[in-house]
Order: sequence, then structure tokens, then C-alpha cells
Amino acid sequence: MRLPLFLTPKWKYPAGGLMFITAFVMYFLTNHHPIFLPRELPLLGIDRAIPFVPWTVLIYVSEYFFFVAVYLVCRDMENVNKYLYSFFATQAFSCAIFFFWPTVFPRELYPVPDGTNPLIDGIWMWLRENDAATNCFPSLHVSTVYLSAFIFRDEQKEKFPFFITWGTLIAFSTLPTKQHYFIDIVAGFSLSLVFYWLFHRKATYFRVGPALDFNSGGYQANR
Repeated sequence: MRLPLFLTPKWKYPAGGLMFITAFVMYFLTNHHPIFLPRELPLLGIDRAIPFVPWTVLIYVSEYFFFVAVYLVCRDMENVNKYLYSFFATQAFSCAIFFFWPTVFPRELYPVPDGTNPLIDGIWMWLRENDAATNCFPSLHVSTVYLSAFIFRDEQKEKFPFFITWGTLIAFSTLPTKQHYFIDIVAGFSLSLVFYWLFHRKATYFRVGPALDFNSGGYQANR
């Protein structure tokens, strides 16, 4: 697989914004408008053993800040190119599964308790109104945070422990928030490994035009 390195510092943020908008639309359509009947997966012992802990939604929704932080911190433009390829591929592959084999989590078994902190209760109301209980397997919440953390194995390696720890907290918050099955986490983590390997290790790249300077404008690689 040979792919062009098309993105330069000038277009880093417009391209990143377009990517995340595209990812949102793909997820939203499969999440809210499934063509096939979503099915529940069996609850494993670990799914039943972990209780519903409402405050962990704060960790769960920190995913949105996580992606912004990763994209802002990443400086090596070749790495950014690879990241956008791998992120889109992960999103597209997962949404294909959501389309042809939709799954759903029985969130009705876990209502938000009365007396929950108003802020946390408000986040839950927003989350459950805007994110349907479908699109469970594989967990995009898990695959994309790990894929994002892995890019710091290729630059600014001192930041990898921070982002992998934050990403792991987000990934496992999907269990006490009752957003995902345990098997969704396993599948999501596996996908992150596969697509990181494909686009950051296996694929080869070429620059589009000799005049493009991929690390100009202060985006100097720090490996």
C-alpha cells in the first residue's frame, strides 16, 4: 500500500476539522438510522460484575478533549498524515460493521439514579439523547483513543505515557457507564493495533510534489 503525504501545516487544522466532521456524520447515521435490526450481545460475567457508576461519565466524555489535545500536540506532519489515514480507515471499517451487523446495549437496565449530581445528571441526559444505545461492537470510543495515543510512539515519545493512560481510562470508562460490552473493548483495542500497524508501520508513503515542506512553520519533528 503506497499513499500520498498530502497534508502540510497550512492545511492541518482545516483537514483535521473536516476529518472529525466526516467521522461524526458516519457515526451519527449508523447510530440513529440503522437499516437492520440491532441485536443485543450476551452480558459476560465482567459486564454484570461492574456496577453502573454515574460519575464516570466525566471520564467518558473527556474523549472529545482528548482528540483535540492529541491533534494540537502532534507536530510531525508526516505523522499527522498517517494519523488521518488510520483514523478514517478505523472509522469507516467500524461503521461498515455498524451498518451490516448493528448491536445495542440494554441501557434501560441502568437508569441514572435519583439524586445524582445535577451536572452529572445533565451530562447523562445530553449523552443518552444524542448517542443512541447502538453502535456497540466494536467500540469506536476504544479504538480511536488507543489509535490516537499510539501516534506518540513515533514522535514526542515522552508524551506517550500520559496519552496512553488517559486513553485507557476513557476506554474502561465504557464499562461503568454501561455504554459498551467488555467484548466491545477487546474488539476496539484490536482494531487500533491493526490500523496502527497498517498505516504507521506497513504502508509506504510518497510526498506530493517536491516543493512541499511537511515540517515548516514550526512543525519540526521531535523523534
